[in-house]
Amino acid sequence: MKFLKKLNSKDLTWSVLKALHDLYEKKKTGAKIQENDFIRYLMMQTDLIAQKKGNNKILIAQDGYEEYYEDHFYAAYKYYYDFLNLMNIRPDGGKNFTEEDIRTLILIYESRNELKDKLSNIEDFSAKIFDYAGSKYLKHKDSVRNAVLKILEIEEFPQSNKDLQYRLVVDYINPKAIILCENKSFLKQPWNANELEVKLWYVGGNNISIVDDIDEMELIYPIYYSCDWDFDGLKIYQRISNKLKKRGVDVKILVPTTPHLYLPTNSFKHYSRWDYKLDFSGLDRKLFSSNAQELITKLVKDDLWIEEESNVLKEMYFHNLNDIC
Repeated sequence: MKFLKKLNSKDLTWSVLKALHDLYEKKKTGAKIQENDFIRYLMMQTDLIAQKKGNNKILIAQDGYEEYYEDHFYAAYKYYYDFLNLMNIRPDGGKNFTEEDIRTLILIYESRNELKDKLSNIEDFSAKIFDYAGSKYLKHKDSVRNAVLKILEIEEFPQSNKDLQYRLVVDYINPKAIILCENKSFLKQPWNANELEVKLWYVGGNNISIVDDIDEMELIYPIYYSCDWDFDGLKIYQRISNKLKKRGVDVKILVPTTPHLYLPTNSFKHYSRWDYKLDFSGLDRKLFSSNAQELITKLVKDDLWIEEESNVLKEMYFHNLNDIC
């Protein structure tokens, strides 16, 4: 089997996800998905799916597809399907949600009480929660807006504008640890919390004041921080570490597992840059293990960074839990 490129959840629609599941369950699909870039990739550059002989409108699964689907899609699809049913949203192939939309709706559901209590206008809500699509997204995508209204049990968004910070959390009763995340990606995959038996908090960017809201009872658990390994992400870690030290708590940064997926710092829509005027880019060496320092030194030297979402949370968590790093 040829190497498969990384999937982008913003590019896969629910109709494509459902068709991929039909290929797994029924071994074929007649869904009109052959113009989708990822489907074309699977058809033209792998041996996993192909057009049916005599009827090129039908796609059929080939040897290896079942294993591939189970490794990459099965668990997530089942979670999405059950979630849409729970919300009384018919999970048929006609829905134009992207996978990222569904993950964001799940995050909204997990934090629905907090979001409803601090509800702002639709533009502000869209900009902060659907940050991958912008402030006008909910106004123009009816299916997603209607799903949000249903989850929050409201008829419409208020008109007033509030400068609010939302407490986005995926809870787990009696967690073994708390993982603070710079980005929302891992929170949009709540099966991570269930599988690892941890609680996930979003504390990215200027949202770190949320750390002050962590209850004293929760500070008894080990606390880890997951982030982009770039200058901004590591500076946020330092700020969080200093905040929690004042409360007598240490936070451990999750060091990415190898092989690292390096990106140049000038990659698309990435604005964080290393500070070459200062030793170690001005970061506090004492906060980092020797392996973490070695990785940061390489990143600075070669002008690279590692995106948080490129890591597998389960692997990274157990890697650090076992003190391998």
